Amino acid sequence: MFVLSYSLFILCLASGPVLAFNFPFEAVQLQDTDLSNNSDLAFGNPLHVTKQRCKVFPGDAKWPSLAKWNALNSTLAGNLIKGLPPAAACYAGAYYDEARCIYVSKNGGSSLFVAEDPTTPTGQWQTGNSCPIPSPEKNYTCNFNGFPAYVIKAITVKDIQAGINFARNNNIRLVIKNTGHDFLGRNTGGGSLQIWTHQMKQFEYLPSFEMGDFKGQAARVGTAIQTFDLSPYMEQYNITLVGSGTPTVGAFGGWVQGGGHGPLTSYFGLGSDQVLSMEVVTPDGRFVHSDMVENTDLFWAIRGGGGSTFGIVTSYVIKAFPAMPVSASVFNFQTGPLTGNPSDTVSVSEETFWKGVDVYFSHMVRICDAKGLGWNYISPVIEANGTRIFKFINQVTLPGFTASETKEFVAPIIRDLNAVGVNLTNPKPSFAVSVPRHNYSPGGSGLGATGARFGSRLFPRASFENANSTAFLNTMASIRSFVEDGGYSFHSVDFTPTPNIAGYPGTNSAANPAFREGILHATGFDTQSSGPEVSPAQQIANHKRLNEYLEKWRAASPGAGAYGNEADVEEPNFQQSFYGYNYGRLLRIKKKVDPWGLFYAMTGVGGEAWKVQDTQGLPTQQGRLCRVKE
Repeated sequence: MFVLSYSLFILCLASGPVLAFNFPFEAVQLQDTDLSNNSDLAFGNPLHVTKQRCKVFPGDAKWPSLAKWNALNSTLAGNLIKGLPPAAACYAGAYYDEARCIYVSKNGGSSLFVAEDPTTPTGQWQTGNSCPIPSPEKNYTCNFNGFPAYVIKAITVKDIQAGINFARNNNIRLVIKNTGHDFLGRNTGGGSLQIWTHQMKQFEYLPSFEMGDFKGQAARVGTAIQTFDLSPYMEQYNITLVGSGTPTVGAFGGWVQGGGHGPLTSYFGLGSDQVLSMEVVTPDGRFVHSDMVENTDLFWAIRGGGGSTFGIVTSYVIKAFPAMPVSASVFNFQTGPLTGNPSDTVSVSEETFWKGVDVYFSHMVRICDAKGLGWNYISPVIEANGTRIFKFINQVTLPGFTASETKEFVAPIIRDLNAVGVNLTNPKPSFAVSVPRHNYSPGGSGLGATGARFGSRLFPRASFENANSTAFLNTMASIRSFVEDGGYSFHSVDFTPTPNIAGYPGTNSAANPAFREGILHATGFDTQSSGPEVSPAQQIANHKRLNEYLEKWRAASPGAGAYGNEADVEEPNFQQSFYGYNYGRLLRIKKKVDPWGLFYAMTGVGGEAWKVQDTQGLPTQQGRLCRVKE
């Protein structure tokens, strides 16, 4: 049963064609009066689809006239923004602004800046480094080819509908951005019309909600809410909500649509497992409700089938849970002279270091079966004197545990580390009475936007069930080679969102099956920059070398996959890696709801049918988008 608050119910009755929605901004939709004199805003008809080879690009004869853009801006009540790269303020010309340049140079590498800027993505390499922040040592240039031509600052459903219809009817590339926190370049596109949803941060707590087999606490959430936005609501209503482990990540955009993992994944499941219903603007421009009863294919596909593919979600109803405590234990070890905190870090020989790493991961099944989370880095570090040391830093997080219970739980890990020569003492765990007090960063942390690429792998649980097995030994050898031979940093977040944990309706979704069978989400970071100071040829060579070591991970985990939101944009056979056996059904749904090919995302469902032109062999977004010749 879909439960509406009294005030929302009255609003629905008064809004004419609107049947159901979560927030008042969703009641503001395109009306007949908007369409009567503007064919650019007409809704799509899937029975009348004209497929063009390429999207129209700025400068083309068919690019909309200024009068058309002005008419669109009028429909949007002035919320159409010219797509200017932030660093354009630093280059001589019409957009030069010294004060703005100083601000961009200081803050442009922050995820907080990226989220609040309408055009810039997390990784500038995704734009082909088309307008980098100037460097005194380099002769950089600025062009706009890697950025959207225009951006719609979406405030209402009407804004989104107008953008979708305008782009589809004029054959313009469409991209979607919330926070810009994307590592693959799926939220930017040269010469595109971008819909920026970052203003949609509404929230309403529902003490009681029923839908199908679900009965309990819930919340209505706008699609733009970031993880740090959830903490005050959790405190206010004494509840727990599932979000990302990174505060600035949008909790209900691409994160939840790609599956979404976080500190509570082993306890409550993936982000996509929390969704009970959603409101969506589909590629034909229509605004629809979707749940386990209505528009069921869409509901299945969007929960885990990837963002920027099937439509633009404006809001959700999600599960909420009672408040719960969280405890965590931190212990580290390294080679070479001690540089960490001596209360929780020890120095060991290189041979002992790798034995300790094996011991730690041999406990991963036990950690995750306790509904906990493993989090760690293994990094090679070059000291000032030129010697190389290795560092292992780690945190075991245990939702629902007291500090004393956590210390008791960690004791066997410390004991086994001691047995191989890692002489740690069992540290005093941290403790928080609630999830927000454990993981709250007011306003977000401003983590750095990245200029480098990486790859990932969802290693299966089966590989860690027996530390003497060939699967375990091969997995650990591939990780060691990545760090020791490759010289790369390794990071893993370890969880187990099994079908039992996913519950209803999470088990019936498009989430990558590799999540359900996995236990180790490993990411490996290139040590080389993909910035403007590196030539395309060198970037290609750097990635080729990185991929050689990622192939060892794939070889050690045949049939496994990777988390599509944190992965190599050139992942081999991404259809299997990111979607598994769900890909066939996802592609059929994609072709049904979007026969125009309006929504395109790198490595998204159906993405193999398109290619960005003139990128000098790089997987960047600064060129014209064209269909792949069949």
